[in-house]
Amino acid sequence: MHALISILTYFILALSANAGVTQKDFTGIGNIYVLNSNDWRTASPTADKIGCLNENGKLITANNKAACGTFLRSDVFPYTLSTKKGNCTFNDESQERNTDSKYGALDNAWNCNATYVSTIYDQLYTIDGFPYVFLCFGDVACYYDGKKAPARDERLSLWQYHWGSDQMGITPGHIQLLLVWNKIGELPKRKDVDETPGPRLRLTDGLQIPLLGQQKKLG
Repeated sequence: MHALISILTYFILALSANAGVTQKDFTGIGNIYVLNSNDWRTASPTADKIGCLNENGKLITANNKAACGTFLRSDVFPYTLSTKKGNCTFNDESQERNTDSKYGALDNAWNCNATYVSTIYDQLYTIDGFPYVFLCFGDVACYYDGKKAPARDERLSLWQYHWGSDQMGITPGHIQLLLVWNKIGELPKRKDVDETPGPRLRLTDGLQIPLLGQQKKLG
């Protein structure tokens, strides 16, 4: 009996050590839900969800799931996201800028554009050890900036989250957001596809990194 308990304890500890998200969870085809949260450790896709991103990459309510965009995560370089509207990016200069933000005033809203050619800088990624498939960008930044939760029939912009000594938190009057991947299918299988790479960082119980990205400076 003692030996059996020891074996069960070993397997429980092994499962706990390997629990959480891995890069393989951010693949294929899915929706992107939006959570109103400033802490990934306590965020809940059930309690904190305020909407989803539509085919154009805009924040809408998720009451009608059919209106949520269907995103494809490319399994080849540059491993970016797209919808039937085109490739998704924060670098579309035709999009609304976050003029309320001290450090993000020149940032363009996320958009999916048929004329845009993706680069590696458009890639979103997740981090091994997350409780859910939260999506990050750039230099380990996992939060986003929005004006408010969407009302019915509203389509709102979403920006990267930036901060600095003159604006330590979210843009005043805005809300801090997380994006979470809701996988709904697989891409067609191809023999010559390598495993999609991700960051080397892995979160553990003793490593609770804020994941706010680098502090920015004005000027």
